[in-house]
Amino acid sequence: MPLPRSVLISLLVLLAVTPTVSRADIPTVITYQGKVTDSAGAPVADGNYDMTFAIYGAASGGSSLWTSGTVATTVSGGIFSVLLGESPQPALNLPFDADYWVETSIEGDVQSPRARMGSVGYAYMASGLVAGTEVSGAISTGNLATFSATNTSTATARGLFGSASANTGRGVEGWATSTTGYTFGGRFESQSIDGRGVLGNASSSTGMNFGVRGTTSSVSGTAVYGEAMAATGTTYGVYGKTNSTAGWAGYFVGRTRVTGDLTVDGTLNATGFGDITAVVAGEGLTGGGESGDVQLSVAIPCELIGSSGNPIMLLSNNGAGQGVYGVTAGEYAAAVHGSHTATGGNTMGVYGVTDSPEGAGVFGLGAGTSSTGYGGRFVNWSPTGKGAQGWTTSTTGVTVGVLGVAYSASGDAVYAQGNLACSGTKSCVVKTSEGPRLLYCQESPENWFEDFGEGRLVEGRCHVDFDPLFLETVTIDGANPMKVFIQLLDECAGTRVIRGETGFDVVELAGGQSDAAFMYRVVAKRKGYEEKRLDRSATAERDSFLYPELRERELQKIQHLTRESPR
Repeated sequence: MPLPRSVLISLLVLLAVTPTVSRADIPTVITYQGKVTDSAGAPVADGNYDMTFAIYGAASGGSSLWTSGTVATTVSGGIFSVLLGESPQPALNLPFDADYWVETSIEGDVQSPRARMGSVGYAYMASGLVAGTEVSGAISTGNLATFSATNTSTATARGLFGSASANTGRGVEGWATSTTGYTFGGRFESQSIDGRGVLGNASSSTGMNFGVRGTTSSVSGTAVYGEAMAATGTTYGVYGKTNSTAGWAGYFVGRTRVTGDLTVDGTLNATGFGDITAVVAGEGLTGGGESGDVQLSVAIPCELIGSSGNPIMLLSNNGAGQGVYGVTAGEYAAAVHGSHTATGGNTMGVYGVTDSPEGAGVFGLGAGTSSTGYGGRFVNWSPTGKGAQGWTTSTTGVTVGVLGVAYSASGDAVYAQGNLACSGTKSCVVKTSEGPRLLYCQESPENWFEDFGEGRLVEGRCHVDFDPLFLETVTIDGANPMKVFIQLLDECAGTRVIRGETGFDVVELAGGQSDAAFMYRVVAKRKGYEEKRLDRSATAERDSFLYPELRERELQKIQHLTRESPR
């Protein structure tokens, strides 16, 4: 039997907010209370009732804008209270920028009239500013901000974002209106070791645009001030970038002063600013002059010291010569020596790069015709380091991480003085009528050496002795017996093997007396490696070939080395 019409007596919305509450702190549910009575006005019996709540944009008619679905609701003394929008109900995603009415159904019985929602529900608008809203305020003491925006997301987030579509508009504009004092039109700081105090981009490919432009009216102020607080890392107080061929990453009109080192990667044009009229020698330099070809001589030793992320010295040769050429006659001296003393990070003692598809970033030549010279020699004292590491980052094409070439018939293209391991295949390349083809090595969980041969029974018996040199390379004893495999080539009653430590006997079964021929294969443990079996490779734990999830990290490391290299 359907319930008699109920009378809804209250609609309460609890969304209390204050100016300092962030969007994430604002409740997203509405408390809705009512009273259910029978036709005589008495409260209905206590218990759980199936109720449905729907929000409409009109007092009657129309389609619902939101519905709760069936909600099991407890009624006590005729009073019930629910949270609209509470899970598992759908979220209340209405903008609350117009009038709304709530319609309640109890056990399938639709109650009327609909209840109009009061103004408190529109506290949802506190979750964001209406377009055109101006935030203003005044602070006379202290260093508090008139307006503060914080974004704690670890993604590429923005604390403050501004955008202007007008051709003379500003995305973000700051003014320091004081005409005296140490003021800033805008001040930006980065505490990241790889951050930028200011990053400005003029992305238009045409026009006279600016990556960063700032103005100040103060006689001692700064139009744009950037400060990178980190004491280490590749940081920038101000960083400007433009993609336009006619634009400027930074543009200065008037006198420009640099306190500290000035490094220019590219062409320095001095048009309109005068010519260099003299070169004056200083400490460690002799020579100089005021006209003609000027030559400076460098005192020995000459030490150049810098602290920025740019090259201390850049030498360039556009002809067929060398950019850097070093010569020494010392017995243990280095013609060119590179040293990086940092104990962490991706550092390089010597870095070489070439843009030629057939060039070499670093080329070493051992020109001596006698003794044991090296074209290149690399040493690493770290217990987990690498003497040399070769990378090929392309995932397509015929690429080689390390290539070794030996033209001598008795030489080795690659020689490992110690263990040799790889996480791919070990192959021999052979020449065929269809081009070079690979033959793969056979792998085993233990370290075995093997030998092959042939023999013949004489009246049903044959003894085979091992090559003495082969015996020097293997261990054959009770704990490490040899393995012998026989393949008969003639008819006989079958054979058995009697193993020794320097050879074995092949005996025909059932007292046979045949002279059957056979082939054999013998395997024995390598001397000094008898206990080796499936050893763990600590080095391979960082192998991105075995663990592809590490590959992206390796590529980022290589890209970082390339990006930060002193080109």
